[in-house]
Amino acid sequence: MTGDLDIIKSGLIDRIEQVCERLLPDGKPEGGLWVAWNPIEHDQKPGRLPALKVRIRNGDIGAWSCWRSGAKGDVLKLVAYVERTDIKGALAWGRDFLGIRSMSPAERQNLRKAEVVRRQERDHKAERARLFKLQSADQLFFAKPSDKETGPAWCPQGTFAYGEGTAAELHAKAYFRGRGVDLDAIPNLNRYSFRFSPATEWWKGARYENSDGRRWKAERGPLFPAMHSAMRNRMGIVTACHITFFDPVKPIKAPVTPAKLMWGEALGAVIEISMGPNAVPFWMADRDGLVPDPVVVGEGIETAASFSQPVPEARVWAGGSLAGVGSAPINLTCIEWALFARDNNAGNAQAQKQFDQALAGLERHGKIVVVEASHVGDDFNDLAQGEE
Repeated sequence: MTGDLDIIKSGLIDRIEQVCERLLPDGKPEGGLWVAWNPIEHDQKPGRLPALKVRIRNGDIGAWSCWRSGAKGDVLKLVAYVERTDIKGALAWGRDFLGIRSMSPAERQNLRKAEVVRRQERDHKAERARLFKLQSADQLFFAKPSDKETGPAWCPQGTFAYGEGTAAELHAKAYFRGRGVDLDAIPNLNRYSFRFSPATEWWKGARYENSDGRRWKAERGPLFPAMHSAMRNRMGIVTACHITFFDPVKPIKAPVTPAKLMWGEALGAVIEISMGPNAVPFWMADRDGLVPDPVVVGEGIETAASFSQPVPEARVWAGGSLAGVGSAPINLTCIEWALFARDNNAGNAQAQKQFDQALAGLERHGKIVVVEASHVGDDFNDLAQGEE
């Protein structure tokens, strides 16, 4: 019986946290996600982070993926995956979970009508959440002093522009010099891409509480000096803020995992590190009269920035992730061709799959894409430092 598929799926989405508690009891809410170890892969090992994430608020609720195994799908596929069954078995599980088996035809029809209304409410709520995230990403990059959160994070002193010479800026530059990258020496550095904060909350460390269907931050996470990087779409709009957290004393990454977080809508946006020989930001360069430049696209800021001095004839972008690299807007007319600076993760089947998807994303624009991988260390930043 699959005539009740719609009400089962909608009912599971409405009760997504209870579904996650049942299927993934070792997980917990983090932001709008339920984050857990993968019970099928048995991937809980020292030094690892949970890889299975289920959307429980905002966006496509019930959608999930495991970045380690590559498994993903909707809420019904989550049930099928964890219960080691097929969609028919997942529907049977859903009927039992929701108590549908004991309902009369009239009760099921009423449930279906109610689910239509709830679906519309969810869609409206998701769109409002998306708009909030986009707006607050821009506000987080240009954060002003405040005693309240900006998006997910508290940034009490705000952020400061590149070149103001703040202690936070000097601290960040010392970190990059330690990674073999002198930001001040990068030809045509796009200074509009970076701002510096003396103290930004690492919001993954915040403690949240739930009551009466509401969730709030009961205790803030720790504060660290940080660099806020603007991820801009093809029109120059900041749609995501990438934050690198630093140790408050030493010019190294903060003692938290992960030491880099993103907030907003990152796909389709990039951090422009170098503007290339035209010395014009990419969102202003797509116009007549400018000779197109090649572009180097890397996953992380350090990896991409390692190309900025050796390859001054190219723009240099960081995508923030492999998916971000694959969605980089190289179809702009100011881009001649692209070099994909991939990390050296040979032997990692899942990383290879993600790389293939990113490469396909770049190649779909019909421009030449050249792939280059470091032969030393994990990425080109390791090569720049001479690390083995």
